[in-house]
Amino acid sequence: LALSDDAARANWGGSWRMPTSDETIELMDMCIWDWITQNGVKGYKVTSKVNGNSIFLPATGYFYSSSLYYPGSTGFYWSSSLCAGYPNGAMCVRFNPIGSGQVGWDFNTRSDGRSVRPVCP
Repeated sequence: LALSDDAARANWGGSWRMPTSDETIELMDMCIWDWITQNGVKGYKVTSKVNGNSIFLPATGYFYSSSLYYPGSTGFYWSSSLCAGYPNGAMCVRFNPIGSGQVGWDFNTRSDGRSVRPVCP
């Protein structure tokens, strides 16, 4: 995405941006994912195998059409990387219901409601 199309930059400004596909793949491959409840919210604590830093990704569910699906058990988080061959598509990190350990990446249409976890290098 161009920075002008980046939801994190548009809403947070400064150096904030959505993660690249390489950063999302690194998050999946170089981190330990633990299903937890933090402050009453279910999601994954994602801890780096390299430096021990962690982030929390709430199980926000997702919007499709005008309905919210699986809040509290599923999450999809956009990257800034568009997908060649997938019209209006972009890569996102996804995790499946109830901490099943199924963490991966997916391609979704940009008009679908997915979460954004900004990064600031």
